Amino acid sequence: MRRLQTNQTSQTMRGGFTIVELLMVVGILLFLIATSTIVVRNIGNKAREKATMANITKVNGLLNQRIQSFQKFMQSKRSQKTIAPRLSRKRAELVSELGNKKFYSLTDPIVEILVKKDLFRENFPQILVDNREINSAMGPAAGLTGSDGGASISSEYLYFILTQYDGLGIAPVGEDAFTASEVRDTDDDGLNEFVDGWGRPLRFYRWPTRLFRPYGAGGGIRRDVASPFFSGLPPQPAGGLVEQDPLAIDADDPLRRLANADDRSSGLVGNLFNHTAAYYYDSDPLTVFPCEYGVMNTYWLPLIVSAGEDGILGLYEPYDTVNNGVQAQPVAVPVVEGVFDNITNHNQRAG
Repeated sequence: MRRLQTNQTSQTMRGGFTIVELLMVVGILLFLIATSTIVVRNIGNKAREKATMANITKVNGLLNQRIQSFQKFMQSKRSQKTIAPRLSRKRAELVSELGNKKFYSLTDPIVEILVKKDLFRENFPQILVDNREINSAMGPAAGLTGSDGGASISSEYLYFILTQYDGLGIAPVGEDAFTASEVRDTDDDGLNEFVDGWGRPLRFYRWPTRLFRPYGAGGGIRRDVASPFFSGLPPQPAGGLVEQDPLAIDADDPLRRLANADDRSSGLVGNLFNHTAAYYYDSDPLTVFPCEYGVMNTYWLPLIVSAGEDGILGLYEPYDTVNNGVQAQPVAVPVVEGVFDNITNHNQRAG
């Protein structure tokens, strides 16, 4: 019998992959993993952005309701029982604090504007010296920097006045109006604050006038600085027109009575408004005259802001008096690139 023979080819049969093929497969897998990670992260961030927008919208709606109730009270006859006794007291406070008896000569309409600003500060506090009654109600942790370095202070005050404080007879909404995802104690000081979708505290600025005039009363209006936080600002009047820039008008003083009184008094009234690098306050929270007002002749609306995905706020913290953070002083002018993903109650967008 003849044995069958098989011809062996010069090429042998392979039993596995080459190193190049393995590297290609690993590269494809890594690309797919990286791509899916980016997609998942983007989906997560979009969800957090929506949650942040929803919470800011909710908080802003309740804040506006409270401000409207405050303004309605100020326009009613009942307010005179609150305002009238404070007029003469306010003059005496100014003379005592600033050492100038010329404050006694200020007319009632001028002092009334200042008293209304005092009442607004007291009913919408953001730092320790704004309202002694609220500090006492919130407890010993009120206004103190916790484990987050003070980032949650203004949000703690905002949460308290909306949910628990009945100043001027304005009823709060109650703590049950918010869910656990909207409110948290991020610094473990026993006080809740509003948070964004990333679990970070929202910030609250009562008079963010330094966004519009970063350099104080002597500086011009900066729309490029304010616009990332306030969308849809009215345009600057065309050159040559005598029309007043709407961003140079104080909402509390549309007739510019304070400015006229300041001119007549050789700058007396202007001393009460912020125009320096720091925000003046008395270090003793038990004093009656705690701090100055916003930048004179400047538009403002209360600002609620989330630092967005990157956590870069771009503003000094609302409790920071040394760097004028109380008035929303930008960290840099023009604003840093990181602020463009911020979400506020006046832009409702990110990116």
